[in-house]
Formats: sequence, C-alpha cells, structure tokens
Amino acid sequence: MEIAHATENDIERIMSLIKDCIRDMESHGIHQWGEYYPTRQIIQDDIENRSMFTAKEHDEVLGIIVVNEEQPPEWEKVNWSTQEGRILTIHRLAVKPTRKKQGIARRLLDYAEDHAVNNGYASIRLDAYSGNPRALKLYEKHRYNRVGQVFFPMRDLPFYCYEKSLRIMKSKRIP
Repeated sequence: MEIAHATENDIERIMSLIKDCIRDMESHGIHQWGEYYPTRQIIQDDIENRSMFTAKEHDEVLGIIVVNEEQPPEWEKVNWSTQEGRILTIHRLAVKPTRKKQGIARRLLDYAEDHAVNNGYASIRLDAYSGNPRALKLYEKHRYNRVGQVFFPMRDLPFYCYEKSLRIMKSKRIP
C-alpha cells in the first residue's frame, strides 16, 4: 500500500469511496456525512491545496486523510492542551468499507503523525462525531486525548475534540 498526495485523477474514486462510507455509516445508524458534507468541491479544494492523501493499492483508493493547519471556528472555545507551537489538524479520514479492519486507518494516522513530527508540529488536533463509535475507538486507541466538544450545523450530536501532543514523540521516517 502506498500513501501519497491525492490528484485530480483520483477524484472519481475518492467520491465513490465517500458515497460507500456514507451508505455504510447510515446502515449502522451513524448520520455523520451526507449530501451536504463532504462535497465534491471540498474534495477538489483538498486536492488543489495538496492536503489530501490517499492510501492506494494497485491504483485502487482504499482510504483518504486530510492534513493541514485549518481549524474550524467552532474549535476556538475548546480548551486545547497545547497552547504554543504549530498545530497540524486531521480532517476527513475515511476507509473503503470493504477494507475495514485491515490497518488502513492506522497507517493513515501514522503517516499524518510522521509528517507532523518531521515538520516540527507541537500537536495534532481533530474532531470526531460522537455518534461514530468506531472513529472514537480508533483515536482513543492511538492515544488522542479528548479535550472538549463542539457542535456543527445540521448535526444533533456533538463532535468530540481530540489532541495528541507530539513533544515527546521522536522523529520517524515517512514511508
């Protein structure tokens, strides 16, 4: 499996993966994503900004992750543990439903963490829908600490805010 920047050539496969994820989440009663998020325009912007990465095997997109420094305004009220230094954020982590439990999400998280450590970030922040127990378990298993919660429009449940300090992590080699 290779992790690399997403390209315009990947957009149809990424949108298909997102649709599959939406169907899978809804089948489990998780109403996190839908027709309003994430949109094709959001994905195109991620690709143009070079903040989206794909996990591929034989040209098949198995997973995606967005890493950048963009923090939603809703996060301003969160009592983050890291107050100084550069902050990397994770958005839109998704894995093809037929490839769940194969370590793809873990590899994407490791990739983001390696990138953060190797580029001098102090911590990584993200939010996860509280109605998505699989996502919560993934982040908690990878030692992300829950530091608060926020609400986003058109969602009944809160999103939990997580942070992982990188000050103690040693530099890793990006695969």
